[in-house]
Amino acid sequence: MKLARLYAEKTGEPKYMAIAGALEEGIRRGEFAPGEALPTQRELAEALGVTIGTVTRGYAEAAQRGLVVGVTGRGTFVTSPRPDVDVMAPPGGLYNLGFISPFEYLNPSLNEAVARLGRADLGELSHYQQPRGLARHRAAGACWARRYGVNVSPDGLLICAGAQHALLTILASLFNPGDRIAAEQLSYPLLKQLARRLRLHLVPVRMDRAGMLPDALEAACRGGGVKGVYLMPTCQNPTLAQIPEFRRRELVEVCRRHDILIIDDDVFALALEHNLPSFSTLAPERSCCIAATSEALSGGLRIAYLCPPEHHLEELERTISYTISMAPPLMAELAGMWINDGTADIVLTAKRREAAARNDLARNILDGFALETRTTGFFCWLKLPEPWNSVDFADAARQRGVLVAEGEHFLSGHTVPEQGARLALGGVRTREELAAALEILADLLHERR
Repeated sequence: MKLARLYAEKTGEPKYMAIAGALEEGIRRGEFAPGEALPTQRELAEALGVTIGTVTRGYAEAAQRGLVVGVTGRGTFVTSPRPDVDVMAPPGGLYNLGFISPFEYLNPSLNEAVARLGRADLGELSHYQQPRGLARHRAAGACWARRYGVNVSPDGLLICAGAQHALLTILASLFNPGDRIAAEQLSYPLLKQLARRLRLHLVPVRMDRAGMLPDALEAACRGGGVKGVYLMPTCQNPTLAQIPEFRRRELVEVCRRHDILIIDDDVFALALEHNLPSFSTLAPERSCCIAATSEALSGGLRIAYLCPPEHHLEELERTISYTISMAPPLMAELAGMWINDGTADIVLTAKRREAAARNDLARNILDGFALETRTTGFFCWLKLPEPWNSVDFADAARQRGVLVAEGEHFLSGHTVPEQGARLALGGVRTREELAAALEILADLLHERR
């Protein structure tokens, strides 16, 4: 058995890590082909002389590294090299429904904004600042955070270079290598990449249409070592699940019982009208909320406001200092101007209006298929009918000129909970282009009915 031979070469590390390392080495050497079926957990446990639980952990670690995927009822397979759909694709004549680009043609005018800024004295912005940001920029951030349901003072937040930098700051500051972070089975792909690089372990937690299940989180915590939980509670990426208030309170109780930090990365919350309380309201002592601007205003803005518990402020600020010194003050000035003069709300309203029209278009064209949408959501989740699996569907769509984000891209664990694809509605400029892309997908689905 190839895997047993490669495993024997790994010494001095935990057995489950040796299994994942053996797989990684075998794939690098070309000994495992994309799509190749791996031994069952029982077969491998017997060959290696370890427990089935050790093999389960080894395969889960390999899945977190993007090496394998488990398909319920079929087994574990070596993954094929996949394009990273959460990185902006180069121009190529494809309809891009893979990357969430939220109607960027509706962004506020940068030319007008720069002209306005040019009439002010900007000398201060060319200097080094405190890592937390200028006071007026934090005041604008506190105003923006209230749109996420977070009541925070300007002194209680930090300015980061976008939501991704805010997430990295939290993970690098408040967790140690080996710590376990709970996340839904399908979750934001960047979390997986950051966890791998910081030597953190993701613990997949079952979810339903209303998000993470509190009893499943409780079970994961009882397994030990869980230090944090990652949530996108109002508009989850990729499934659009929305956690209702009663479940938010249940999740908070689980986190309090086990002393778990809540990472509230609700970046798409402003796409929707809602009155749900934030986790920072329900559990201010243990919630880090990320109030992003890029999804609502401009992808190039790269400003987000990190609202943590007061006792974590100093440590988080140190990490900002060590990583980037400070978020660019000029970008923070621009974000603050748009927030304070009402531009941000005007743009957000326009994007919600366009999103509503595009969601209607998607529901009409994909009528008869299991499509999860929100009235003004920036993306949809398409549950694929048999015999489709998400990788084959994504490959077939690409061959016909459409990029979609397949379900495996979002896996935080080993087993695919359902076959699906995320369809970003703002990645093409016009509704006509979106209709053409959706018609291609509809034809694919009808062909295999």
